[in-house]
Amino acid sequence: MLKEILKKTFIFTAIIILVVFSFSLLLGGMKSEIMLVFEIFILSFFVTVIQHFVKQVICTYFFINIMIEYFSVSIFVFLYGYFVEWFFRSNWWMAFVYVAIVYVPAYFLDMAVVKRDINYINAQLERIRKNNEKI
Repeated sequence: MLKEILKKTFIFTAIIILVVFSFSLLLGGMKSEIMLVFEIFILSFFVTVIQHFVKQVICTYFFINIMIEYFSVSIFVFLYGYFVEWFFRSNWWMAFVYVAIVYVPAYFLDMAVVKRDINYINAQLERIRKNNEKI
């Protein structure tokens, strides 16, 4: 439930930001902060596409899947950031740091939510088992 609430909140926030900045673009022209929002939106779209395709490659080792996803996204962020001039040649490694700063808390949050869901399902199964034993 928390995961769905956060997902809907982020989607709603993104829509609000895009609408507000779209009107700003129409009324005030392209400014650097407006361009940055659209660059981040495009980056987010492609990162989501990459994540979707990486998750289609199912490996039996969870850690390997995470590393493949992390490096795939990091390389894309680096290339994208280089072309939109977010990174200089001297600090190319920052793309990997930025992605890690986002991924590490996100995976721990996801693991906590999944663990809570598993505990809830197990409790429901235990309740059903006890009800069946009474019958």
